[in-house]
Amino acid sequence: MKYFMKFLKLCFLMALIPQMSMAYDFSEGGLFFNFNKDGKSVTFTCETPIFLAHDAPAPSQKGYIGYIVIPSTINHGGKTYKVTAIDEYAFMANSELRSVKIPESVTTIGTSAFMQCFRLESVELPSNLTQIGDYAFAESGLKSITIPGKVKRIGVAAFNDCYLKSVDIPNSVTEIGKMAFGSCRWMTSAKLGKSVEKIGEAAFSMCTSLEAITLPSSLTEIGEKAFFECGKLKEIVIPAKVKSIGDGAFNYCNDLTRLEVAPGNKVYDSPNNCNAIIETATATLVVGTNNSNIPETVQRIGSEAFYGCKGMTSVNIPTSVTRIGDHAFFYCTNLRTLTIPSSVTKIDSYAFVGCDSLETVDIANSVKVISDHAFLHNDHIKKVTIGSGVEEIGTWAFKGLDMVTSIVSKIENVSNVKMGKDVFDEIDMKACTLYVPRGTASSYKAAPQWREFKKIVEQ
Repeated sequence: MKYFMKFLKLCFLMALIPQMSMAYDFSEGGLFFNFNKDGKSVTFTCETPIFLAHDAPAPSQKGYIGYIVIPSTINHGGKTYKVTAIDEYAFMANSELRSVKIPESVTTIGTSAFMQCFRLESVELPSNLTQIGDYAFAESGLKSITIPGKVKRIGVAAFNDCYLKSVDIPNSVTEIGKMAFGSCRWMTSAKLGKSVEKIGEAAFSMCTSLEAITLPSSLTEIGEKAFFECGKLKEIVIPAKVKSIGDGAFNYCNDLTRLEVAPGNKVYDSPNNCNAIIETATATLVVGTNNSNIPETVQRIGSEAFYGCKGMTSVNIPTSVTRIGDHAFFYCTNLRTLTIPSSVTKIDSYAFVGCDSLETVDIANSVKVISDHAFLHNDHIKKVTIGSGVEEIGTWAFKGLDMVTSIVSKIENVSNVKMGKDVFDEIDMKACTLYVPRGTASSYKAAPQWREFKKIVEQ
């Protein structure tokens, strides 16, 4: 995930480089400005945008070194202009910038204005600020920040990968943008204002020190991977107004011991203190924890529901469940036993990848489809039982089961089974015994892929 985010940021910058202005309108006292359209105000800018620190001209060429105080007004050509904005990329990648004081006259901080200012530790934001642009302080050295009470939105990746230890989001903010505080690994707490309605995709992802956050009653939407890998987060209560929770919103939150939905929520529920979030209309478990008790009303284990629950050692899937979603138990590395109940008809892609402690897998006769990569690279599985009802097995479904010594297939008409590519790839076909129903050995020996097993035994 972290490499994906880095890639996204790089793509973002690469896409914008041709659009960046390489000029300024005037300079006064070593500072650079552009005229605004109103003819009465100006935007604080730079002499030449810096894209990457190692390619940058010496900071002294810009004059923005150490502690910078941006003036509220500037005199030029006999006129006085009000400074109302910080231009996009104004300080980007300035490795000598330590601290900035922004005047009360400024209402807008542009895109990537302080991005990659690695030594920037403090910024004094004005109380009149209303807009913090995308990537404004991303990858900077910021250790603390006070967000003014007129800001309505925290931009995309605005504080991504900073050194912030805590954040207090004011009541004026209604939206926290995508990746806004992602990778702030030193952040231990976050206080959200009472007006926040949307937490964007990966907004707090990989805040690995985050222990506490209270979601406000105003919240209606939690984006995909919003709290991905917040491994120290201990409890979450989903407010009553929440209508949407994105896939993987709480993946790898291994310390979660309390997960519930507030009374009155019309979309989600957490019945009988199950420590899981259930989508009521579809009876789908969408978020689970290491200690979830799956209710008997659940019909589907949703996509990424237990993704990265490393503390889970066993799971009781009730007979009400008919489908196990993609990545449902992805990297549940300590899950030791697995029995697919007789109600399940489909196991989706990657459902049990990375369950490295599994030694036996028993797939019920009711299962018709085992999708692509369903049990890919589970290195410690020794025995697999495939139920009689299987009609389709996807590509690489059992690839890389290095230690498997026996596969029991209950399929009577193996020639009718639709097989994906390399279903049993990397299994030792000489060491692994394939057990098949009586009277079917010849059909298995004739069937593509199955016939690669050197020991096919009827039972």
